[in-house]
Amino acid sequence: MSSTPQSLFTIDRSTSEQGIPTLMCRGRLTSEAGDFITSEVKDLSPSHKFVFADFSGVGFVDSSGLGALLRAYISAKKDGCELKLVNVHPRVRDLLDLTRLTGVLQ
Repeated sequence: MSSTPQSLFTIDRSTSEQGIPTLMCRGRLTSEAGDFITSEVKDLSPSHKFVFADFSGVGFVDSSGLGALLRAYISAKKDGCELKLVNVHPRVRDLLDLTRLTGVLQ
């Protein structure tokens, strides 16, 4: 398990039933954790067509965290990879709906 020094946000790597690398995210995605998720996606995207980020354990995303998700998405796209959020917590889904990013990230 990897975590930021503040331990507010953790990521465990696994593989979906379809063989897709999955980042099991937990905690609060804030400015302190933004670079962490971006680097995890950058590490996987050059060698995969898809990367899933399971957000069932993420109940809070601030504006910096949202920006980090977009940076990770764009970085993956440049590598020919699709970053998809799965099992998104309802509060985070509301934020994605409000910012009209649901269709991009899910």
